[in-house]
Amino acid sequence: MPGLALKLAPREQVLINGVIVENGPRRTQIVIRSEDAAILRLREALEESDVIGPATRAYYAAQKALEGEMSKPGAANDIGAALDALIAVFHDEARQRIVGEARRACSEGNFYRAMRCLKPCVEDEQARATII
Repeated sequence: MPGLALKLAPREQVLINGVIVENGPRRTQIVIRSEDAAILRLREALEESDVIGPATRAYYAAQKALEGEMSKPGAANDIGAALDALIAVFHDEARQRIVGEARRACSEGNFYRAMRCLKPCVEDEQARATII
């Protein structure tokens, strides 16, 4: 049975299904066998100062909901507003489909899947911000 192998640096923190796990003083590898595990390396998590546009705003709201720092109804409203702004920016069908998938994931309370859907949009937004 395959799984996701996480190689963790000493003292690296990772969020697994809403629980923050910290590695010990040595490098290690753990294998996650559950297919539906929500995993976020905290070094890859966005900070509030990283929010630069609608994609990062939606991603950050989903991240906060995943971390349990925001109520699900409140997060869904915040993410929905950011997704509305994001859909206005994207005119190509592929990106609009991505936003639609993120919206469905949020309506189902699956904020991890919403984050995964939004990741390419976030990367595009961050790339554009560094060019300007």
